This record gives sequence, structure tokens and C-alpha cells, in this order.
Amino acid sequence: MAKYTQEFIDAALELSDNEHSKLSERERELFGLSSSRVRALLNNLCTKQDINYLEIGVYRGATLLSALYGNPSVKAVGIDHFKYDEREAKRWAVEGTIWENVKSQLEANIVRYKDPNMQVSTDNITIIADDFKQVAWDKQAKFDVCFFDVTPVTKADYEFFFSTVLPTIKTSGIVIFSNYSNETTSKALNEVIEAYTGPYSIDWKRQRISSGLSDATKYYSGLLILGISKKIKTLG
Repeated sequence: MAKYTQEFIDAALELSDNEHSKLSERERELFGLSSSRVRALLNNLCTKQDINYLEIGVYRGATLLSALYGNPSVKAVGIDHFKYDEREAKRWAVEGTIWENVKSQLEANIVRYKDPNMQVSTDNITIIADDFKQVAWDKQAKFDVCFFDVTPVTKADYEFFFSTVLPTIKTSGIVIFSNYSNETTSKALNEVIEAYTGPYSIDWKRQRISSGLSDATKYYSGLLILGISKKIKTLG
């Protein structure tokens, strides 16, 4: 079982702040709504052995593939309903449809990395094409690292995450939330953390605030990074 200490996360962040990781220029240039620093951080966090990585809001796969690059023992689950794309004029797909171009680009990116020389164990990737609130979470493997990258995100999304998804964390792990540079979003997230973390301990907290919600030079929309562990139940 992986144990993420404050020393480990601080070292990973220091590397990421300087865009240092195992990633090559190819991963940095993959199209996606993230930045080199975000991708470097995910890559650095997944360097421990036998990590289960969960990404909610996988989009075209740039961050998912970055997490796995050079980390062959990582097993990853990526979830997306493919119904929203902020790069499209209408943003939301017509009811009953998805943005097929987003889903097909994700699939193409994964296929591109099937070559063993590309240093991504694509056989360790599972994609769930559905709203994360419709997933049977009681049947999912427990995770070590989760990147919650849902856009647009609501307070109800955070509440569902903490009530239904977070119980699938291992004894301890890391959760990274995007969109933390948005004051409304960060306020809603902090309120939910305060209300829902009874069964959990927040062991440490780190944040990276960007100048906007798409800052390619820093941490894109901003990150809140939490070290979370389950509280031990005692008898009596």
C-alpha cells in the first residue's frame, strides 16, 4: 500500500513547479485542457509502485497518459460522459448524443501509445464512458490517486464525490481537484470538505493558484491537493 507523506508531495510539487518529470516533449504537447505543470505533477505522483489511478473528467486523455508515462505498474480508470467540450461553440452536445470527436481522439491517443517504446502500459487503462454519478462505485477498485477534473463542476458534484466516490479510496491516498482558481468553485469545494470529511482525516493540504482558469504556464485552472486517510474505527 502506498503511503504519501508530506515530504513526498512537497518533493513532487517542487519538481512540477519546474516542469520536471519523466514526461517527454510529446506528452507536454498532447492537446488537452491542462498544462505542463499539471501533467508533470500527475506523473510524479504515480511514480510509486502498483498505484491505482482514477481520473474523473478524462477528456482527450492528455493527463491520463501523462500519469502513466514511464510508470509501468500504474493501473488507471478514466471516466467521462463526453457530452461537454468548452472548445465547442455549443459546449454541450445535443441531448442523447456525445462529442464523438472528443471520444475518438482519446481512443486514438491510447492506440498511439500501445507501442512498448512509448512507455505507457495501455493494457492497464480502463475507460468508462458515462457520467461519474452513474458509475457502480461499489464495484470499482480502490484508488491511491484521484484527479477530479470535472468541468463545469457544481457543489452537487463535489457532494456526490465525497459521499459516494471517496469511500473507494484505499486506507490513504491523494485527491487532486482542478478549477481551484475559481473563487466560487473553491468556496463550494471547501464547504463540502468541511461537511463531508467526518470519516476521513485531511492529513495535509497543498494548493496551486493560477492567474486564470486556463493558465498554460502554471497549473491551468488551479489545483487543490489533499492527502486523505480513513479514520480508524475503535470499539467502545
